[in-house]
Amino acid sequence: MINYLQILQQRSPFMEELTIYEEGRRMQMLEKSLREKGGKEYYLISKKFIKQWKHYVDYDEEMEEYEKDSRQKVLILNMHSLIKSILIQLAIRNCLSTFPKTMFITLPFVIWKMNGIMKLEVYEYFIRNYQSAEPQIRVGFYNENLKRKQIFPNLARFTLIYWSPVDNKLQTVIAQVDYNSEIKAWKNLLRDTFQELFKLKKVNNVRIWQPRHKTFKQGLLIQQISKTKEVDGDILDDNLMIFQLQSQRNNCLILDFEMNDWQFTKYTKSIEYDNELLLEIALQGCGQLVCEFPQCKLNNGYLDLGFGVEDIKGICQVLIENEEVKWELMCSKQNGLTNNLLPFYQRDDKIDIIQYLLKISASLELFGISFVENYNKNQGVYQIDQENPEVNILLIQFTDKLLKQQKEASIQIIKNLFCRKVADIEPLTNLYQLRALYLILQFRGSLNYILEDKTQILLTIIRRLSQQQLNQLSKWLSKLDNSGIIQLQSMLKSLIEEQIKIQQNAPIRPLLDIDDIQRLKGLFELYSMIYKSNLRNRRIKTSDFIINSIQHFYKVDADREEFTQFQMFNQKILRNYSFTFCQYPWSMPLEFKSKLIYIECKVKQFDQRRRTYGILPQYVSLTIERDNIIESAIKQLQQTNQSLKNPLKIQFVNEQGVDEGGPKREFFRLIMEKLITPDYGMFIPKNNDTIFWFNPQSFEMPIYYSLIGKLLGLSLYNSVLLDVRFPTVLFKKLQREKVKEEDLKELDMEVYTGFQFLREQTDPKVVESLGLTFNATYQVWGETYFEDLKPNGFQIDVTIQNREEYIQLYIDWYLNKLVQKQFDLLKDGFKTVVDGDGIKLFSGEELQQLIIGLPTFDMKDLEASTKYDGYESNSEYIKYFWNCIHSLNVEMQKRFLFFCTGSDRIPVGGLKSIKFVIQKHGEDTEQLPSAHTCFNVLLLPQYKVKETLKEKLKISLENAEGFGLM
Repeated sequence: MINYLQILQQRSPFMEELTIYEEGRRMQMLEKSLREKGGKEYYLISKKFIKQWKHYVDYDEEMEEYEKDSRQKVLILNMHSLIKSILIQLAIRNCLSTFPKTMFITLPFVIWKMNGIMKLEVYEYFIRNYQSAEPQIRVGFYNENLKRKQIFPNLARFTLIYWSPVDNKLQTVIAQVDYNSEIKAWKNLLRDTFQELFKLKKVNNVRIWQPRHKTFKQGLLIQQISKTKEVDGDILDDNLMIFQLQSQRNNCLILDFEMNDWQFTKYTKSIEYDNELLLEIALQGCGQLVCEFPQCKLNNGYLDLGFGVEDIKGICQVLIENEEVKWELMCSKQNGLTNNLLPFYQRDDKIDIIQYLLKISASLELFGISFVENYNKNQGVYQIDQENPEVNILLIQFTDKLLKQQKEASIQIIKNLFCRKVADIEPLTNLYQLRALYLILQFRGSLNYILEDKTQILLTIIRRLSQQQLNQLSKWLSKLDNSGIIQLQSMLKSLIEEQIKIQQNAPIRPLLDIDDIQRLKGLFELYSMIYKSNLRNRRIKTSDFIINSIQHFYKVDADREEFTQFQMFNQKILRNYSFTFCQYPWSMPLEFKSKLIYIECKVKQFDQRRRTYGILPQYVSLTIERDNIIESAIKQLQQTNQSLKNPLKIQFVNEQGVDEGGPKREFFRLIMEKLITPDYGMFIPKNNDTIFWFNPQSFEMPIYYSLIGKLLGLSLYNSVLLDVRFPTVLFKKLQREKVKEEDLKELDMEVYTGFQFLREQTDPKVVESLGLTFNATYQVWGETYFEDLKPNGFQIDVTIQNREEYIQLYIDWYLNKLVQKQFDLLKDGFKTVVDGDGIKLFSGEELQQLIIGLPTFDMKDLEASTKYDGYESNSEYIKYFWNCIHSLNVEMQKRFLFFCTGSDRIPVGGLKSIKFVIQKHGEDTEQLPSAHTCFNVLLLPQYKVKETLKEKLKISLENAEGFGLM
């Protein structure tokens, strides 16, 4: 076979980098390499290339078991794109990217030097063919504690201001540099870089100034330097490290080039400058519609209060002396395209709507205060309402119809609004900008192709939103009308499904391209926003957010592939991580998520056996006495030194047989039935005996509640459904979800309706006549107990003013404080079995379904999935059998399930997920139908008369109890 790697290494001196990645898969070699390098490894490479290269190396090794000829054919097909990828990476590795207005400058490192400027066409070729993000430097450390390498981005980012000797103007450039580099080393790179940029102008040296006000925006600094060619700051010491600057992202630094002389000198009148600057802004303002600086004319109100210039000057001096000025918010006078424009609702009606939108989109703030409902022009500057976005829906809809017909205009508006934010990697900084984004989401007619745009401008902005901004948008989205939120949810779901379909058909594997990862991430972040808004104001069923195609995202072993990505995400192994849907578990089918938790369980079982060198057994084996089932279970579960995540095997004393599932189900049924029964005193019936809840006056030993928690966990990992009538709120508490008033409905309808009645009263006298105090009562076995909801609560009457406080305190007391001791014991038992990240994927309601089963079922699902041994599915006898089953009432159908499988609970995925077999068991016989419950096999005789089948089946079902072996 041709060794392409060896050929490329001979032709290029730069193939050492690729060898590092191949060696990276062999951990011992890489760890040794990192130790020898003092713990650091530097490289410059795109994420897509890493993933592509890893795929080729992995694929090459996996194909060893096949014939060499077949492997050679496959590799030849892919080698062309590999070589192109290598060549373009090598070009980038030794070059810098230059742009007309923005340039990325990076520091040379120990493995190679970067010198020269990469031609723009090479960069464009890379973007066009590989659509990767700009190259970035990452640094890896060998972590002694974790015994593995950790890699993470390690770059600081600055805006550099410099005086260009080419056109004699102040210019700006974006610079990235390693936090651990010296100023001296960076200066050398900057000198060489700008020497190449300035061509004929000789740059002898470079020095870097840090402004006195570190947070001043570039506009302010440029304004001050332009006037005097002096810098209000200090020159950085050559021996300083970048991290010692303690700068925020995009803070400004001033570059000073020594040509014949240095370009700048130090500004010495700092106090006078501060007074002059603050007074100018206080008197004239910055000219913007929105400003965050408190002393700006727009916000200070000095002139409205009748203060004169001298008064304002004195105020400014006092503020500076007392250090009360928030210089980090300092604004500067702006001259832009939007200076003479008004918000959209104040425009001249004769002006073309689309053209006006294009103009005002040059300002995020101006766009953000447009489309306001019931705007009063006399109210001054529009103040954003955090509770209500106050959008004029009719005007939005009218404008949306026009934009839908002009696709190019829609895209241009997005570019005008957000392109600079994306290019400069800047976040949205205020509510006005955030409202501008919210308004864009209202243009649903054109939103579809805005989100599909290749530039991903809108999705990039959404990905970069802070958690606070995401919460604010979800709050505003909750105010949308029903049709609006449903339309938005449906659109996003379709776009995600479309992206999943595209990735499913990827030629190599899904999400090799970082652009595809970012697009999917952005769509899910927006989808998540809609989901959270729906939690605030439910208009859409939670199940409608589920995307079923997720479980088929990977063509082979989809559950294992997803679990691998989930593991790498949780362990921060970012080198091989692409994307995991588990960041958005509410969008994943429950059946698919249940597979992930079982895989996690198997992985932990394997890890434990490996740590103990395979000495411990692979099963948790319990020998159970039927007459003493609780004590025998407690004793063995307490004494076992095995992980309870291992599969459970049950052997009943004096009973023959091997546990293939039947004895295990019988064990869970018997022990839970005994523990939950009211006679045992641990739980009491509630809500007309439909549900069981903790007994707050239970005197049972704490170990019994812990046992129930362990049994819940064991049933989950052993795929045994329990017949226990616990309310959903118990499982919500296990998942640390906040309990709500609605949770009372299932547990205590009388209390729930009482609260509804209390809220409906408008007459204070009616509320007072109820005689309620901040005291609660409860009954256990006829005994009444009293507890205060707050100190001296029995002396505090409930009134119309404090009734809401009473209700909330009562709910917290009822669901949490009253049963805290009992619940904590159960939870601790559960956590000894179930831990890790997998369980976090489930809501309380989903956990209930995994342990207890689904509330409804359809026998037609079981019929459709049944296999036959000795019968034909379309025979008259089998058709008659299913007619008999379908004619049974729900209770008898459950008995049939119990008779055949040992459980009447419905698993996640419904009855179609049960592997059920009907096997022929003799002809012309009087024998009753029977079953192998371990294997879900019904042994069905073929009676001479069909009506006999119905009679025999009825006898079997009415007498189905206990577990027996055939």
